Amino acid sequence: MSAIGRVSEGESTSIVSGRQGAAALSLANSIRLQILKKGKDRLANQDLDQARIARDDVTIRPEIAEFFHCVLDKTENRYSYRSYLAMDVLKPLLPTQGRIQAGRELVSHLLRDLAEFELMTLENSGRDFLPHGRPSRQVALKRIRKASDLRESTNPSQETIVSMTGPIESILRFSVLPVSDQHDEYLFIRVLQCYETIFTMMAMLLEEAVMATESGEVSDVASRIESAATTLDRASGLFSLLATMPPANFRSFRLQTDGSSAIQSEAYKLVEIFCALPRRVRIDSPAFLSVPKVRQRALSDHDSLASWYCRQRTRWSDVESMMMTDALERLETSHQKWKRTHYSIAKSMIGSSGGTGGTEGVEYLRKRTEARLFWSIGEKCPHQGLVPKMRKQLH
Repeated sequence: MSAIGRVSEGESTSIVSGRQGAAALSLANSIRLQILKKGKDRLANQDLDQARIARDDVTIRPEIAEFFHCVLDKTENRYSYRSYLAMDVLKPLLPTQGRIQAGRELVSHLLRDLAEFELMTLENSGRDFLPHGRPSRQVALKRIRKASDLRESTNPSQETIVSMTGPIESILRFSVLPVSDQHDEYLFIRVLQCYETIFTMMAMLLEEAVMATESGEVSDVASRIESAATTLDRASGLFSLLATMPPANFRSFRLQTDGSSAIQSEAYKLVEIFCALPRRVRIDSPAFLSVPKVRQRALSDHDSLASWYCRQRTRWSDVESMMMTDALERLETSHQKWKRTHYSIAKSMIGSSGGTGGTEGVEYLRKRTEARLFWSIGEKCPHQGLVPKMRKQLH
């Protein structure tokens, strides 16, 4: 055989791997389209079996492997908030320490994808995709406009935003796995993914703030706390976007999400423990029991912003004291506003129904509105003379 016709063992393996990868991608696309037509819960056993086999192929792209993993979550008793939102598919796009801007970019991509999905509804293309409960033209246009406004507010500089091509497009494509055929579940998933990204960014900023306390530079700590508050404030319109979904549409697929609840959000709990270590009753509650890694971190009795504030407050100048108090107060106020809005939206959507994560549902959210991020400042070091406005917030 001539050199031209000869294929080495390595090349042969590469060709076979390439074919296997292509087959896995083709299967993933087929399953993805079926999910967008009838919902993940109605996939045939044959599709699930094929996904299980394809997932074990080491040659497939990471997002495809994670997509199959999410497809199989219920059948393998792994269903959770994280798998419902396909956060492991989105993982390459999530912010990391030193790359917090990536979170703003991801939120922008998620909102643009949502707007494109609503535009598809208007143009009546993809008419088989999530066919039930489609919005009116007026509502679809409202969503598109709100998504555009939110992209500007959450990432006003639009710096380093790249187009949705190549890996980014593939990751986004395989990160929506509605359990039903309800059109508005697409909106629901994308909004929750945005909030998970927002809280991931906040947790990283607050962890940086805790680390900055070691240097003793009050301005560095305060600036990171302010950035966390700004990040949450800029995303406030997400609830307004979600509110365009009629409660009846949400209730039509809500029971199928039983087992997945925002109470399982690790990012949200990290925000909480960096601000102040929770009381033991909170650490032993379903909220923290559902996130064992974060709970273990809370039990390690690591430093928090509240404990650092109580230790150092008397050593600061008046300017430094006011700087820190203003930063803490702003984050507390932003968080309280977020919780009140969350409670209001949930109440209008599900009324008095129980939660999908084993909680009391709306009643649980109502009780949590009374909690404070920096609760221990007002309780453990009142003698340190917090300004009246801060004292009112924290008690």
